[in-house]
Amino acid sequence: MVESQAISNELKKLLRHSSHYLAGLAGGLALGFVSFPIFTRVFSVADYGTIDFVQKILLLLVALSKMGTQNSALRFYDPGAFEADPRAASRYYTTMFFGMAITAGSVTLLFAAGVGLAPLKWVDRPLAVLLYLVAALIFLRAMESILWSFLRIEERTKAFNILSVASKGATIAVVCLLLPLAGRSPRTFFTGTTIAQVALVGGLGLWLVRRGVLRPSLFDVELFKKAIAFGTPLILYEIASIALIAGDRVLVRHYLGADALGYYSVAYGLSSYVNDLLIAPLNLALLPIYLRLWATGGREKTIEFLSVSLDFFCMAAVGVFVATAATSRDAVVLLASAKYRGAGSLMPMLVAGLLIYTTHIFLSAGLLIQKNTREMAKLLLWSAALNIGINCALLPRMGLVAAPLATMVSNSFCVLLLGRASFRFLPLRIPLHTLAKYAVSGAVAWGAAAAIEAGSVFPNVALKGTTAVLVYLVMLSILDSRAQKLAVYMGSRLLRLAEAARLVVLPTAEE
Repeated sequence: MVESQAISNELKKLLRHSSHYLAGLAGGLALGFVSFPIFTRVFSVADYGTIDFVQKILLLLVALSKMGTQNSALRFYDPGAFEADPRAASRYYTTMFFGMAITAGSVTLLFAAGVGLAPLKWVDRPLAVLLYLVAALIFLRAMESILWSFLRIEERTKAFNILSVASKGATIAVVCLLLPLAGRSPRTFFTGTTIAQVALVGGLGLWLVRRGVLRPSLFDVELFKKAIAFGTPLILYEIASIALIAGDRVLVRHYLGADALGYYSVAYGLSSYVNDLLIAPLNLALLPIYLRLWATGGREKTIEFLSVSLDFFCMAAVGVFVATAATSRDAVVLLASAKYRGAGSLMPMLVAGLLIYTTHIFLSAGLLIQKNTREMAKLLLWSAALNIGINCALLPRMGLVAAPLATMVSNSFCVLLLGRASFRFLPLRIPLHTLAKYAVSGAVAWGAAAAIEAGSVFPNVALKGTTAVLVYLVMLSILDSRAQKLAVYMGSRLLRLAEAARLVVLPTAEE
């Protein structure tokens, strides 16, 4: 009885913390939708592409600078030992904090030295100034990651999400304040980002100092070595993931120039927002549930849960794809301005590629359960190599359309490899006849939405999007009995809510 109550309490805690993280992610996405139309209009196409390009380089450099220490901070936290021995707690916080400072500082200095020694024909003075700002951000973002790890491991989920959203909001605000003073350039963007990052890292660092847990004399070299040994293998997986999703930016810039990169960055950014609406809650909820099922219910229950979950994800993903594909051209003009009109045609393939890649959280479950991240990293690197190869072969011949095509093909290849390797441990059931129903319903919905032309951007987005979703749902309800039951359930829930609202409103009106 006591054990059952303990498990129930842990599940309630999981639900509560997941809701906090989901709220934070929703806030971050909302800020992204606010900043996206501002920055795409403020910066030129070439400058927006440069900003996105530099951010992807920064992403890779930060991954190298962290050396997996942020994961080690989660692994070596021991609340029982720390409560009994405050010096052990100080030793942990001091080692992880200053250990991250050592690795991040080393990568930052090496990068800055490389920029200073690079020939002028490679790095001119304006670009050098921009890269020095990036060097500062390497260190700041690495330190930010260890501070986030401390908040997570202490289960300060509210503080984590409030500060995360506040940091993004502050970055947008500072950049916008600097634009009239410093001009509309990538340098202004990264200056504002650096200022906001300094404030966040400084504030969280001061919080640790006031708690008295940072004591340089307690730095533990052996613990630092263990942290590096634990975290280093995970770097390959992180870098492989970054290479798969961001490697094409370098090639687009090299073959087609800064303007083409700007169009591609806008299309990819919007597609990512669409994909994040599905993947963010899935990433939060799915992993702990199937790990718990594996531990308590065994292999068959885990397979059944993941198979059904993947099936419903595919149902939702096809609807999201159809709605996005039907509205993409007008949505780009509405959100990013008419100067990015050409980016709309890239979005259907990008959204398809990203949604296909999202299925890896189901298909690779067996590898994660077996803790075989090395195999996952190897397969991701193979997929990244394919992406680079396709881009190198087709960008000079096909132009910008080759980049989203490469994304879709390499992501499909990636999930096939992951699924093949993972199914040896955990073979999911994927009924092809239900996938065919989703495809037919999606095709009919796309055709119905494409026939609509309202004459202006906003009505087109509203009418085409609504038509695509409604027709897709109607077709599903005709072809799939489960969709019929789901529609009946959702309809009954809506009727109950409407009835509850009517009962609340009527007495007030009578009064």
